[in-house]
Amino acid sequence: MSDDEHDTPELHLFRLAARAWLAGAMKPLVRSANGAFRGQDDSEPYEFRLARARNMQRSLYDAGYAGLTYPKEYGGGGVQLEYERAFFQESKAFEMPTAFFAVSLNILGKTLLAYGTEEQKREHLPNMLRGDEIWIQLLSEPSGGSDLAGLTTRALRDGDSYLLNGQKCWSTGAQFADYALCPARTDWDAPKHKGISMFIVGLRQPGVEVRSIKQMNGEADFCEEFLTDVPVPVRNLVGRENDGWSITRGLLEIEHEWVGRSGGGYAPPTDVDDLIAAIHRRGLVGDAGVRRAVADIYVIQAVHRALAARVNRGMAAGVFNSGYGSLLKLGNDLVRQRRAELALDLAGSSGVAWRPGAGESDCVPIYLRSRSASIAGGTSEIQRNNISERALGLPREPAFDRDVPFNQVEKN
Repeated sequence: MSDDEHDTPELHLFRLAARAWLAGAMKPLVRSANGAFRGQDDSEPYEFRLARARNMQRSLYDAGYAGLTYPKEYGGGGVQLEYERAFFQESKAFEMPTAFFAVSLNILGKTLLAYGTEEQKREHLPNMLRGDEIWIQLLSEPSGGSDLAGLTTRALRDGDSYLLNGQKCWSTGAQFADYALCPARTDWDAPKHKGISMFIVGLRQPGVEVRSIKQMNGEADFCEEFLTDVPVPVRNLVGRENDGWSITRGLLEIEHEWVGRSGGGYAPPTDVDDLIAAIHRRGLVGDAGVRRAVADIYVIQAVHRALAARVNRGMAAGVFNSGYGSLLKLGNDLVRQRRAELALDLAGSSGVAWRPGAGESDCVPIYLRSRSASIAGGTSEIQRNNISERALGLPREPAFDRDVPFNQVEKN
């Protein structure tokens, strides 16, 4: 089925205009030996790639293609999700700045749009859309595990500011980010879900130390942050004091829905060209079992795309609640891991030791990164809880500390 088969006349005209603009403004990608698209050189220093991405994002903004679903008053396009989906379909063969700004625009900007003050939105959203500001979320903590509400980073009111102290971890891209949304505890006498507030925190100010964490795939895009008497103006409080848990949950629901819909920047390809190329390289075209395995991946990708389209329509219409976003994330994670496992199997010995530039060289880092899919953004176990409680209406999981003042709850 072609991408534009079900376009309305208006959407088709939009698609044609976007196609023409992309052809004239963006650099086409080329396919590597394994069928994957190749763009900018990953060996270049990150700062160079980020500078080029900022220029591309500004071009998108000037042309009206940045933040298509954002309201026009904040610099967005003011259109429905199907227009954004059509634009991404047309742009998949071009070098785009998506990887650098996806979290800012699809999670943090949307959270600020939902919960921020008018002043906060007008100050930051246009800068996000232009690529002038990169945002992350500071959620996880070293002692928290999956119990995000058990956070111990604290914010103490001091006149017109709060002072933040604590530690966060597993924050992707924090070393290059400008701002973060950061929940912190403002009332230790309240139960753990009721004493949290959400803050906008500048990451390039005294008191913020960011350290990169080396990962098993050789990359270092995860970070840990140490906050020491970091001043945060009262005007950077998002929502009401001690109501930050509802905003944190809202942020996670926005993230789960986006990850499920698009893969969160790490979506598996929508085709199986690279897997078919691997079959030909290995001389396995006549192996019925291998053909069946590739067909299975093709089918589950198609099923997940159909599921994502249905759930997104249902959520937009108010028929499905936010718990269905966890269903999409869980499905995306499973597809991504199964696909990465098959690609590694098809690579054979070349997936263990490979020549630089060889067709199989991508499958190992992709496989290693795929293992984090069922942890990042909330573990698969947490997603199943969300689905059971919010989508299916099943009873909540028992929690002994839900109504206990946080200063009486055992920690670590």
